[in-house]
Parts: sequence; C-alpha cells; structure tokens
Amino acid sequence: MSSTEALETPREKRSLSSRLRAHARKAVIPAMLLSVTVSGLGLSTAAHAADGPQCPPTASQTCAAEAPWRGQQPNGVSNEDWYAAMTAAQFWSDHATVRQGGSGGYLVTGQGGWPGDTAGRGWYSYTTGPWYNQTTWWIYYGGQFWDRDNAVANHEEYDYGVSAWDANGGGGQYREYDVNAHTTTAAGYRGQMRIVRNTRNGHVYATFDHYQTFHYLGRW
Repeated sequence: MSSTEALETPREKRSLSSRLRAHARKAVIPAMLLSVTVSGLGLSTAAHAADGPQCPPTASQTCAAEAPWRGQQPNGVSNEDWYAAMTAAQFWSDHATVRQGGSGGYLVTGQGGWPGDTAGRGWYSYTTGPWYNQTTWWIYYGGQFWDRDNAVANHEEYDYGVSAWDANGGGGQYREYDVNAHTTTAAGYRGQMRIVRNTRNGHVYATFDHYQTFHYLGRW
C-alpha cells in the first residue's frame, strides 16, 4: 500500500460552488475542464453509444460479445460520480506525461495520451485558465494495476470474451489513473475513485469504492 493510499479518507460531499469558494484542495476533473478538455463529452458519448461491433445473427450462438463503445451507468452510482469517471477517462486519453526526474512531472496535451510504461507512478501537474490567471492542479498516475483479486479480469473474460492472456494484471496489461485532482500534493489524499485501463484492448473500468467493485466505462 502506498503512502498516499494509506492516508485516504472518504471524500467530502460538497457542491462545486462551495469547494471553489473555500479554495478546496480537491476537485473532480469535470469541474475544472468543462471548457478546456471535454466540452461536448455528453454528445460524443451519445453519438458513439451504438458503435460497438455486433455479432452476425447467424453466429449468435458462438460469437463472443464485444465490449460496447461506452458503458451504461449502473444502479447505485450517482450521475456526478459516473460523469467524473467518464471525464477522467477522456482527460487521461488526451494527456501524456513528461518526467522531471524520479517519479512525477507534468502533463501535456496532444501527445498520444494514456501514460504507460515510460511514466513512473506519482503526481503530475497541469494548468487551467488563461495565462494571466492560471491554476496549477495535481493528479496521481498509479502505474501498473495488478488486479490481484481478478476483479477486472473477470469482467473482461466473462462479459466480453477477452482471453486470459489479454486480461492479466500480472502481465502488465492494466494501468490505473486517479479521478480527483488537487491544488496541492501535501495532504496525500487521493480519494476512492480510480479508473483502470487494459492497454491491449482499450477497455476502461471505474471503481468508486477503492477497488471493491468495477464498472465498465467504455473503450478509449
């Protein structure tokens, strides 16, 4: 368990306006990037909802189900949390990392996205706002996700017919990324929400309870 995870506590339920007024140290990515990174995400999600490949009618008995382009919000997950996870996935897909010695560094757009083997786990920074009034945010990239309980692998294999070779946390296929961003790393608080991506097929899963359960978000 990392030092940051050891300090995790249940995240506070406060409105965006109250967080901003209080200059809170934590914010969910969507609150910061509505006009920066993912404007129109809802339209994009709807436009691709039915894009997943379909099995031919004659092969319905043998054709494995394909993962849809975007997942369906499950019961028990709030609109706020689901949108936060979806937007975090889009955020990470749009950003690559630049190292600054050791672990951590900063994020840049338009560089391929989805930090992987060349990015060490740690805190990465980025800025929002105009040049004369910018805010620096920090978000944690967790590196390889081992999936020791096979929670994600079971989704992959049983729901979408992914082979055990491609659904193997020990094989290095999975990477984990935080959903919450912060204005400081001093508190060491990361929150309980994460997203996990299979680098072989682009399947992305969200956990809202610190790896206890996972829900399919879509393909990126």
